[in-house]
Amino acid sequence: MLKGLGKHSTSPSNIAVWFLFLSMSISLAAKVAFADSEKKVYIVFMDRPIGQDLRDYAIQILSSVLGSHKAAEEALGYVYRRVGPGFSGRLTPEQATRLQCECFIFVLYYIPFGVCHCNFIKLFFSFPKDLQ
Repeated sequence: MLKGLGKHSTSPSNIAVWFLFLSMSISLAAKVAFADSEKKVYIVFMDRPIGQDLRDYAIQILSSVLGSHKAAEEALGYVYRRVGPGFSGRLTPEQATRLQCECFIFVLYYIPFGVCHCNFIKLFFSFPKDLQ
């Protein structure tokens, strides 16, 4: 028998405590994973700002929806400079809707997480015709 493990280490009360701890840990992990999974990657097309950097402009737009500069920087994924003015960002569906309504965004397009931005051109041509 291992030292430190007495005869009461497998008592029903200890097993119940460990089971309760394990179930609470799993529950907390599931909540954290679910909260993060609500966010999706969106590609946002916008007007090209005059006299302002595209990244700064994208953060300014995201800040107006997310409420803080830090949250906007964390949500910003990639800034598209050559293909067209736009950016990708991780947003909840509610934030994406608010972004489209409040900021006069041209196109807000959801892409599955994990799709590389180098597939951007291919995604653009797969847009529904009413969005092009």
